[in-house]
This record gives sequence, structure tokens and C-alpha cells, in this order.
Amino acid sequence: MKKITDKYHTLIKDDDKHLNPLFDIKDVSKRTYQLGIAALFTGIGLSIYNSIIGLYVSSFLVACFCFSILMVILLKYNEAIKNLTIFIISMVCGLLIATVLIEGLQSEEYLYFFPILVAVPIIVNLKQTQYRESIIYISIIFFSFGICILIGRHVKPLEDFTGAQITKLALFNRVIAISSTIVFAVAYIFFEKKYINELMEQSKRVIDSRTQFLATMGHELRTPLNGIIGVINLLKQEHSLSQQEEYYQILKYCSDHMLQQVNNILDFNKIEADKLEIHPVELNLQQLLLNVGTPFITLFQERGLELKIEIDPQLDVLVMADDLRLIQVFNNLFSNALKFTEEGYVKLKVTCKSKNKKSIEAAFIVEDTGIGIEQRDQKKIFESFWQVYDEDTKKFTGTGLGLTICVRLLKLMNGNLTLVSEKGKGSKFSFDLKFNYAGTTPHRSKIQAKTDGDLSGIRILLAEDNKINMMVAKKVLTGFNADVTSAYDGKEAMEELEKDAAYDIILMDLEMPVMNGYTAIFEVKKLYPDIPVIAFTASLVDQKMLADLISSGFVDCILKPFQPLQLLSTLKKHLVKPMPLVQ
Repeated sequence: MKKITDKYHTLIKDDDKHLNPLFDIKDVSKRTYQLGIAALFTGIGLSIYNSIIGLYVSSFLVACFCFSILMVILLKYNEAIKNLTIFIISMVCGLLIATVLIEGLQSEEYLYFFPILVAVPIIVNLKQTQYRESIIYISIIFFSFGICILIGRHVKPLEDFTGAQITKLALFNRVIAISSTIVFAVAYIFFEKKYINELMEQSKRVIDSRTQFLATMGHELRTPLNGIIGVINLLKQEHSLSQQEEYYQILKYCSDHMLQQVNNILDFNKIEADKLEIHPVELNLQQLLLNVGTPFITLFQERGLELKIEIDPQLDVLVMADDLRLIQVFNNLFSNALKFTEEGYVKLKVTCKSKNKKSIEAAFIVEDTGIGIEQRDQKKIFESFWQVYDEDTKKFTGTGLGLTICVRLLKLMNGNLTLVSEKGKGSKFSFDLKFNYAGTTPHRSKIQAKTDGDLSGIRILLAEDNKINMMVAKKVLTGFNADVTSAYDGKEAMEELEKDAAYDIILMDLEMPVMNGYTAIFEVKKLYPDIPVIAFTASLVDQKMLADLISSGFVDCILKPFQPLQLLSTLKKHLVKPMPLVQ
């Protein structure tokens, strides 16, 4: 939980932008522009002054430098060059070397090296990764300073000066160089103070947001857990079958609620860490949409609500889409509608918006006749951990993450969730998604020839070392009429395969004694490459771990605890073998 909690500093950011915990408060790019402009105006002033006192060669040289600085700034503005800082420092150092050649050390223009040196910490981000860059800039400055001293001591100046000219120019350079050094030093102190203050303020926001997160999640997880513990104690004392059935329903509700909250936290954590990805698979869009409301039918009936599903027949096509993430979006929207609708209906309406030879675009609407949302609250409901709170909604629970997750998932699919609602008159959530047509036609296996919940004739090898998990998974699978063979470690699984390898799919736990799933998968793929193997784990699987599992040979991953329909859906997906289109 600590790992998850640490990510929630992102609550202080805008909805669409990630806040880097050590973002560049010094605004390096802006500071570099400012240094370039300061060098430009200092050069203009020096060029004019040199001209006034009769040093025309020096005046022309500095004027050329000013023009060069201006050109570099314009090129950077138009993104023609990447590193403005190195150009500015190199050009200033080059100018100072050139002026020593022309004027010698007597003009004291080498004093400008000091403000340049002081300016380096201001224009370089002092993150650890930037130390090398700082060393390069400082080395250029010291190297150029050394060259200036050598030239001044051993090379005769190219321009002749009168005593009055030398005195005036040296005095001017001293004043400007010392003033610039003081200004940069004060600026450095100012920006460091600003940096520290911002870090302190950010730390305070992190603590506040983490406190809010812990308070919210503590309530949301402890509430169903309290119900589970309480009902278990009541079941010990209850002998009436009808009363026990009621308690079982309470247990199921509480456990489902807790699982949903945990999944929301994990998904939100992945989103905030930019580790959530979309994995399209081939599916029938119309069939998917007709099935998304199935888990909610009983819940709506218990509340006396009607669940309406209207799907455009034009969507009866094979497309590439992430079915799990689409179902997750609809689950959140249906759950939200169910929570805030007392009477009437909830309707899913999907129409074909446009189509061509390569893709089809669908318009999705989830409409309810619930309590509605006031205009001032309609943007807030998409924020993390926020719910509308008034006399009508204060009785409802939840983390406030559901809609946030929907928004992020849809953005990953190039969609945008919008809301139209009026207080007391219901809400309407809508979004559009474009899907590319699949390049293959599904060859329907024996699993699809059956009804949705029937796995008759499907042989599954279940490798699981935990006896309780084994019992639960086996009961669920046999409830779908699957033929299940048990193995309590990877070695037993391999022995079962040696006896009979005619399995349609393998469910394999990752952490097992004797031979774990990571080792067993290599043996399975080497000896039985045609049998799909699904990782069956309670580990926190992020996208990197999922990618590693797939590269190891697993075709997918099912997280424990699991929902029976989720398990069934995943099994179906990998029991369908596509074949190329017949031309």
C-alpha cells in the first residue's frame, strides 16, 4: 500500500498534466533567454560607449557580437537549435578573448568572466543528472579566462589607446562587471529561496493529499471489511438456510465492493505512473456491447430499475479493441448510474457515427434518470477522490475514482468523456471511439458454439499451490462445466502434461514451491508450445511485469481475487484461434 500511497502526490496537479515532484522551478529555458538578453543589452551599451570614446574597432566587434547573440536567440525561439546556454556562454567567452586581442588586459574586460561564472547555477538545473553540463560550462569559462590572461601578457593589443580612453573604458567595465556580478548573485539567492519555498509548499500539498487519500481509502476498505467480518460471525450462530442465504448475499456484495475499490486504486496508480496501456484484441463490437450489462441485470432488478441496451446493427463487425478496458469504462459508468438512480432506467445507446473501408466510429451514450448533477459540480466529478455531497448524495459511498479512471482510459483510446446533466433530471455521459477493422475472421472454437457460460468439453490444467485458491477456482470453472485437472506446483503440472497433453488451456500461479510458474512456463513452451498458458497471480502486475510475462510465454494474466465472469471472458479470448481471411 505504501508504494500506491507514494504516487498520490499527483492529486495536486491539473487533471491533464502530471506534476513532476522536482519540476524545474528555476525555469532554465526562461533564465537562459534572460541571460542572452542581458548579454545583448550589455553588449549594445558597451558598443555605444566604445564608439563615444573613439574605440571604433572595439565598438564594431561588440556590435557584431550583439547581432550574433540576437540571431542565436531567434534560432532558439524557432527551435532551430537545442541548447541555447552553450551558445550564449561560448559566444560571450569568444567575445572576451577577441577584445583582449584588440584592447589587451588594460581595458579590464576580463572582469566579465565573474558575472558569467555566477550566472551558471541560475541557468543550469542543479539536478544530479545536470552536474556534467555544469562542469562543461564552468570549464569553458575557466579555459577562456586562462587564454585571455596569456594573450594579455604576451600579445600586443591591436588597437592604440590614449590614457584617457583606457581610464574611461576600464572604469566602465569595472562598474558593469561588478554590478552584473551582484545582480546575478542576488538573483541566485532569490531563485534558490523560491525553489526551497516551493518544495516546502509542495511537501505540504503532498502530505495533505496523502492524508485525504488514506482517510478516503481507510473508510472505503474498512466499511466492506467490517461487513465481511460481522457476517462471518453471524453465520457461525445462524442455522436457518434462508437467513444464511441473506448473509451470503451480503458477503458477496461486500467482497465485490472491496475488490472494485482495490482495482480502482491499482488502475489509478498505473495511470498516474503512466504505466497503463491499451492492448487491442480482435472482437465483435456488437456482441461485446450486448454483454456489458449482463453483470448488472440482477442489481438493477433488485433496485426496481430498468436496464436498456440499444446497439446499432451496423456495429456487428470485427474490430481491434481492448475489451477489458472498454468493459471497465462501462462498469464504472453503470455502477455510478446505479448508485445515483432511485427510479426509472439506465440506458446504454451506441450508434454508428461513421465508417469507411478501414475503420468504424461509434457514439456511446450512458443515460440515467437519477438525481442529476448541478452545473457547478459537473467538472469536479471528474476529479480524483471527489463526489457530489449534498442531502441527496451524502448517503452514497465510493472513492470518487471511477469517473477519473474512465476519463483517462478513454483518452488512451483517443476518446473524450462528456457530461450533460440537470439537477433532478438525470445525467447523460457520452464519448466517441474509432475502431480499426480486424484483419482476420474468427474461427469459432468449441467454446463459442456453447452458451456464454458453458465450457463443456474444455480441458483446463490448473496449477495453484494455495488450497483455498485452488478450491475456489476449481468450483468456478466446474460451475462453467469445464473439465479441470489440479496441480499444486509446476513440477506436478509438468507431470500431468507428460501423462496427457490434450489440454485447451493452462492456468498457472507464479509463486509455487518446488517449481514456480516462472520456471514452469519455459518448460511448457518448449515441450507444448501450442497450449496457451495464462498467469494466475495475486501479485501487483504493472505493464512492465505484464510485458515480461508475455515475453516469457504467457498469453495473458488473471489477477486474484477474480470475478467469475472476468475469468470466463479471459478464457474465451484465448480459446478462439483466428485464421486469415479467405480472399
